[in-house]
Amino acid sequence: MPSPDKQTVAFIGLGKMGHAMATNVQKAGYPLTVWNRSPHKAEALVAAGASLAQSPAAAARAADIVISSLADDASLKSVVSGPEGILGGLRPGAIHIGTSTVSPGLSDELGSMHTAAGRHHLAGPVVGRLTVAEAAQLVTFVAGDADAIESVRAVITTYAPAMVVVGPRQSQAAIAKLIANFLGASAMDLIGQSLAWAEKSGLPPELVPQMLAGFFGNPGTREYIAKIAERDFDTVGFTAAGGRKDVGLMIDAAQAVGQRLSSAEALRAKMDEVIARGWRDKDWSCFTDIDLA
Repeated sequence: MPSPDKQTVAFIGLGKMGHAMATNVQKAGYPLTVWNRSPHKAEALVAAGASLAQSPAAAARAADIVISSLADDASLKSVVSGPEGILGGLRPGAIHIGTSTVSPGLSDELGSMHTAAGRHHLAGPVVGRLTVAEAAQLVTFVAGDADAIESVRAVITTYAPAMVVVGPRQSQAAIAKLIANFLGASAMDLIGQSLAWAEKSGLPPELVPQMLAGFFGNPGTREYIAKIAERDFDTVGFTAAGGRKDVGLMIDAAQAVGQRLSSAEALRAKMDEVIARGWRDKDWSCFTDIDLA
């Protein structure tokens, strides 16, 4: 593997996120080669000193480290495969870092493809909006060969200073990223349902945003994270029977103003199941065991 202070980098895929990340790699002083299906997206990087390659393979031949940022499984696999793909040009011992959100299966498949060719593939999906990428403050989950990860840490932290190593299998990073997105999407769904319910009920518009800010920063929320992770449902703060009653009240109150709480309906079904299991006197967080079991 190349010495970190002599690494050259190729960046494949210059959409908005990819362009922002490549810009931060370039600003950190790494010699940069770029490739994109639409070459005009590389103009600013080339003007700042990057070299423009004619194919992914040509970009890979010019670099110790190749970073890809592509839309989905199909586009990533197509850019990796074939004589003009990344693997067609990647140097022996060189490292390809995939920063896209893709399936765990493809992540492991790419790992196997690279290993068979005597190269390294690291799954390194990133978390953060475009503004966060532009500010070089992304979070990344990284999985693959431990030595390879350490050899590219300095490059990765130019765009993602919060770097979490999750294990040796590439799919582990893909799963971690999907969980992060699941948390984000679920939180947005809850926020939207809560705001709609409050609006239809005539509550002050500033109330729910204040409640949300308090909830996500509340020590009690952190306590429940630990409680559920440890499956400690016998230390009871509020019973499952009481929780089931409250969830029913939530659904009824929202329906009265024409708002459906789909998340609460799913929660009610889980709480009905824990009551049927005889857990009415356990802590109400025990409904999460429906998923944990």
